[in-house]
Amino acid sequence: MSFTSSSSSPYRQACLIPTPAVPTQPSVSIKIFPPFAEFIDFGGASRHILTNDGTCRIVFKVKCSNNLVFKVSPVYAFLDPGATAELQVLRREGPPKHDKLIILLKEAKKGDKDARVTFTDSTHTIHKHILPLLTRIVEEQ
Repeated sequence: MSFTSSSSSPYRQACLIPTPAVPTQPSVSIKIFPPFAEFIDFGGASRHILTNDGTCRIVFKVKCSNNLVFKVSPVYAFLDPGATAELQVLRREGPPKHDKLIILLKEAKKGDKDARVTFTDSTHTIHKHILPLLTRIVEEQ
């Protein structure tokens, strides 16, 4: 039995046929840690790490259900794939309510420079994530 290599062999030609590449859609995804913020009714601060675990550059905007009590920084920012950003939430004294942050995401282009302009001008689909803002009442003794 002889094993010879021949480029005209039908078996060899079948093995060399390239498989068509399946185009992958860029994914827009973010992880938030910790997944909620907890405060007491006289105020406080909470820090969160936002991680772009998708495959494309994103721009995000943070909206709040109660801007009189909560302040958020940054409101707009870009995140490259795998990058992280710190989100800071400050709470002033005030009555507790069912509050939340809404983090809106869109795909961004590499050349985009201004996150606010990119977010408002972009026609990409908006993805939404909710960050609950929990407030406990602390009783004075």
